[in-house]
Amino acid sequence: SEQVSSHYKAVAAKESDDDFTRVGYLYFANQATGSYTQWPKEDACSWSTAEHTYDPRYRDWYAAGATGPKDIVIVVDVSGSMVQNGRHEMAKAATEQILDTLTWKDFVNVVLFNNYASAVYSRNLVPVTEQNRAAIKAWADRQIWQQGGTNFKVAMRKALESIRDSVADGTTAMCQKAIMFLTDGKAGFGEDDFALVKEMAIRYDIVIFSYALGDDAERTIAKRLACENRGVFYPVADGEDLKKIMAEYYNYFVQGQQICTTGFVRYTAVQGHTLYGACMPMYDRTRASHALLGVSCLDVNLIADIDKMKQQEGWEYFKCQASDNTKQCRPLDLTECHRQRLRLAYSNESVCLSSDWPGAEELGFPADASQVTQDMECACQDQNCQEDPDFTDELNYFCDTWIGDDCFNPNPVWGYSEEGLREVREKCKRSCGLCEWTKPCPRATSEECPVNPVLAECRACVGKVSGVDIGGEPMACPSDAPTATPATSTCGGLECTSAAPPGTVAFLRGFT
Repeated sequence: SEQVSSHYKAVAAKESDDDFTRVGYLYFANQATGSYTQWPKEDACSWSTAEHTYDPRYRDWYAAGATGPKDIVIVVDVSGSMVQNGRHEMAKAATEQILDTLTWKDFVNVVLFNNYASAVYSRNLVPVTEQNRAAIKAWADRQIWQQGGTNFKVAMRKALESIRDSVADGTTAMCQKAIMFLTDGKAGFGEDDFALVKEMAIRYDIVIFSYALGDDAERTIAKRLACENRGVFYPVADGEDLKKIMAEYYNYFVQGQQICTTGFVRYTAVQGHTLYGACMPMYDRTRASHALLGVSCLDVNLIADIDKMKQQEGWEYFKCQASDNTKQCRPLDLTECHRQRLRLAYSNESVCLSSDWPGAEELGFPADASQVTQDMECACQDQNCQEDPDFTDELNYFCDTWIGDDCFNPNPVWGYSEEGLREVREKCKRSCGLCEWTKPCPRATSEECPVNPVLAECRACVGKVSGVDIGGEPMACPSDAPTATPATSTCGGLECTSAAPPGTVAFLRGFT
């Protein structure tokens, strides 16, 4: 903490204004302990209340800095049994906590179920802007969280349909997808149902996290859903902190992703200020696989007055570049070995075993949890296997949007040619999952991030992008971009003709 403190003081002395009229912060949160360091120092006693303990690891800026964009569907059992031990209140609080870890670069939907899908927030996933997050919480407050029976089938189908329709309509981060399935009950789920979920999970790159709440909750189905679909099963006893357990889902992405560029987040601080934070993770690289130490952020507000910046030529272009930096999909480099270590970190019961259900032995799971240890050696990937950041395919999509898609046999409706797919596989090896894995791992330490230069052009001006920008507006090529003729119609009718003012890209590079 002393090293962080001295570094922050040096940066603040250089960047902050003399009379401290600009509100901006430098801050770091530690992954292992949740400890927090900030400049300038202030009284944080009021940040926690009787109902809410402040933990920076569950703030949106932290999760945003530690992980890439993602699609999340939260599926919650709201049957009558959820009234026991206040489970319905725990489930609602957990749903809100998950929403608080997501930012504008992520997409989300919420499905509540009992005998049927009793309430669904939206047909498609929506970007998690501050306005949408508040709207979802308000919607959740109006729902009934403890009524009726339990039907797993309709709940999972509704979640899968939401992802399918969102992909078809382009309302997606175009990155990894996850379903978070919470239940305290029992219900039927046949082999055809498992097969459907597995097929859809492969097709749309979906990971399933399942949570069995209470001692009488059904465990076999919930665990199989997670184990068959590259996820983690969480048995949660009554009285445990469900909110904290579910909000830790992002650790799965932390373990499999390496964030090598600055991520920007627009958020409302505890003190009520609207801030633009530039965040990056810190990693322990003393082992073959990197481990997250924490996340450090510098508010743009500390360097310049945001209100004044918005009035200057180049603000829209800066916002587009900052959004591009943040919205790029990150590969999720996890083998089954890595996933078993993640499961063991929660509990022995979470480890997937060959005896968990008939047929589980075919997936190569061990017979006993004792065969899984945190020290077991997993394969590692060639860190020199990278891709061309400037490449766009024949439909004007960038390499990272291929993460989770089949680069050999994609959906034929997309219309790719064989030559186009060959070029995708050549230029986008990491996103296509074509980098070589080696076991035993030949390296003793994890290498530093490769240098990722800031592109001279905003990606919205030269290729296809999705979602919203950091300001909550649809991604589009800004009018003050240097490109005269964008490659696609993503400019939304704007004429992208004026040159970006000197220093715009250099200003952004200062955060990378």
